[in-house]
Amino acid sequence: MPFNDTSGSSSIIRVYMPELDSLRGLAILLVLLFHGMAPVQNAALSPAGRIIFKLSLYGWGGVNLFFVLSGFLITGILLDSRDRADYYRRFYIRRALRILPALYAILILLMIGGWIKWRFLLLSMVFLANCAPLLGVPLQYGPLWSLAVEEHFYLLWPALIRNLSPRRLMLIIAVIFALSPLSREIGFALAHYPQNFASLYTWSNLDGLALGAFLGIWLRQPWFRREQLSRASLPLLLCGAAGFLMILKYPLAEAAFASTAFNLVSAGLLSCALLAGTNRWKFLVDRPFLKFLGFISYGLYLVHSLAYRLAEILFSHWFSQLISSGWPTTAMLLRFVAGSVLAIVVAYISRRSLEEKFLRMGFASRHTRTSSVGQHKPA
Repeated sequence: MPFNDTSGSSSIIRVYMPELDSLRGLAILLVLLFHGMAPVQNAALSPAGRIIFKLSLYGWGGVNLFFVLSGFLITGILLDSRDRADYYRRFYIRRALRILPALYAILILLMIGGWIKWRFLLLSMVFLANCAPLLGVPLQYGPLWSLAVEEHFYLLWPALIRNLSPRRLMLIIAVIFALSPLSREIGFALAHYPQNFASLYTWSNLDGLALGAFLGIWLRQPWFRREQLSRASLPLLLCGAAGFLMILKYPLAEAAFASTAFNLVSAGLLSCALLAGTNRWKFLVDRPFLKFLGFISYGLYLVHSLAYRLAEILFSHWFSQLISSGWPTTAMLLRFVAGSVLAIVVAYISRRSLEEKFLRMGFASRHTRTSSVGQHKPA
């Protein structure tokens, strides 16, 4: 198979891995489908529209792919710099410059537009959006929950990587991977078995990050061989997909393990992409459009829900006409296209005018401290 081809292969871990941008693009595309494909004004869809809508509901797996990618990338960054004197300062300054400007910009925009209240604003500013319901505050802007999960993970993970051996890190990862589904199952039971249950709390969403971190550690061990990843990649992907299909009819199992199954699929997909990206089949995972979406994925994730809301307002008259004319599926597709285009334009402007300004500050600071580090593409 292409992913196992070793002809003309290069090192799996490289300074820049373009296949990861393609996977970011795939992840954000799944998220766009999940939030963008929705019946407009609760109109009944055509049979084809219902199929499109039902398929788009699985786009939540894009967040799982983001988690696995993030665990892999950040763990690699930490491992590669663990012996530096400025290890903590370098990591947290670069994370702050990468995350905070665009986050605070969207929060200000949401506050001015009246989409969020000040209590949710304050919680989101300190990455507590996913815990807002525990504090009696509604989750007023959904995309911020997963950002909070990632930042909670990285409050502790750098210290563990700095002070523990790879073997102990892998043990911790195994414990996290086992406890996260258990946490989801407990949450499902405590919530009295609701339909479409989803736990947004940090302790229920660490298994994807942990799985990505495991790959980041494993691939950097001196005893690692490419053949090991070749043997594991496709079975990992297929087992995750098969497991997901098997548990769909069992609500308790689905609540606990659906996310785990998607994480396994994501880890398998990441492994296959790393293999294909380092041999003659790399054109399969080096796709310009997906790389473009990956390039703007952070801003696109932050702004896309707002863009779909604005599309509903701007095109409300057209939507009403399409629905009254018996074209509700066309209205849904128009909402998706209009909102996606608006989100992509805003995200690209954000990346070029706001995010890159602060990214350059982070990299300039880094290069003034050392001249021995190679050129890295910003994450």
